[in-house]
Order: sequence, then C-alpha cells, then structure tokens
Amino acid sequence: MISSADYPYLRIRLQVRSHMDTVSAYIDTGFDGYLAVPAEHGKKLGPGDYVSRWEMADNSFALAKEYLGMVWIDGIQKEIFARITCLGDEFLLGRGIIDQFRVVFDHGNHIQVSL
Repeated sequence: MISSADYPYLRIRLQVRSHMDTVSAYIDTGFDGYLAVPAEHGKKLGPGDYVSRWEMADNSFALAKEYLGMVWIDGIQKEIFARITCLGDEFLLGRGIIDQFRVVFDHGNHIQVSL
C-alpha cells in the first residue's frame, strides 16, 4: 500500500515507446479513460498511434491523439497497459487505471492505494 499526502494527486511513471516520464497525475473518477496527458505533451511523444473522439463534460466533442503505453503508480509493482490520451492541460489518472486498485480518499487529506 502507498499513501500520498499530495491530495488528490499520485506520482506515476508513463512510458510510450522509448520515452519515459515521472509526473504527478490528478485522480479523476469522472474520466473513463486511462491516462490523459496535456495536449502539448504529445510533442514529446511523437506521432500518435491513432486518433479518438471524446465527449467532454460540457457535452461537446474533441479529437485527441492516443498512444499505447505503460503506466506505473510509484511504489506499487504493477504495470498497466494503457491508452494514453493527449487531451486538455493536466495529467489525469482515469478509471481505466484506478479501477484496478483499491483507492481510499481519506477525508480530503491523503490517498491510500493498494492492490
């Protein structure tokens, strides 16, 4: 089990092909995807594997570059094959990843994550 006092963020590692980053990602229980990275981050990742269409919270639609990659939550020895989406301006950890763990939001102070 890990605990993060940087509520509601977790440190993660992501890998797309040979590119690897360690970042803090906001846990977004309303995001059905795996991991969203800022659209500008796509420049570091190179050409996308494909483009997908996303419905936004305001019911509008957006096209986004997507990559196939790996994600790890720091401190937990489980790699997750993930779709990494270039969308928005923040790193968002979505339900595609967090549903694979037990996640406890402890009174808005810290987060506990375990397998």
